[in-house]
Amino acid sequence: MPVPGASSNAPVRVLARDRAYESIKRAILGRTILPGERLDDDKLQAWLKMSKTPIRQALHALTVEGFVETAAQSYTRVIEPRVDDAVLHLQTIGIFVLGILDLTLGSLDQERQDELVRDVDQLLAALENEDIDGSLAASQTYYTHLMQSCPNHVLVELAQRTLMARAYYVVVAYRALGVQWHEAAAAYRGVRDALAEGDPQAVADATKRVFQIAQPDAVMQAGGS
Repeated sequence: MPVPGASSNAPVRVLARDRAYESIKRAILGRTILPGERLDDDKLQAWLKMSKTPIRQALHALTVEGFVETAAQSYTRVIEPRVDDAVLHLQTIGIFVLGILDLTLGSLDQERQDELVRDVDQLLAALENEDIDGSLAASQTYYTHLMQSCPNHVLVELAQRTLMARAYYVVVAYRALGVQWHEAAAAYRGVRDALAEGDPQAVADATKRVFQIAQPDAVMQAGGS
């Protein structure tokens, strides 16, 4: 009889639908499959070397997450994000990040705080070199370490399920519009300095700038001008 919580040496079985899901999502994020590209069942079966059923299950999961869109009897394709919505998706990511910061910064030990500062230093180096792929990799490292430090696993799990598609939309838009490198570096420099000083409010304020979330005083100034 299995004992709850007991470890097992039995290999973990990975379902075909999960393998298809990971392979297709990785190809979308890695731009092997491009925004707007159609996903043909026969081609996917030949590529993944599996039957149609797990592939359709994987495509359904990717549709729910927001990577794929389907029109009945017409097409299944990778979503092509609206450039005009880029800031809205960026702000949505920011709201999750601010919640994680609010629950996390007060409990960080010095080692983890220093690690986050180093992560932002790497991100700043990539931004200053106008290296979009390096910037994406460095930002992923920073936000992964931040979420690993968050004590609320429910929030982290929700963020992980929700934010990857939002980040994909933002990246597609930035590739089309061009990154404002100077502004991005200035915003993250504020995050870096606030983290180094251990000032949670300053970190939150700088993070709002990163994600283009208006500060209350900025809103008041705009209304009075």
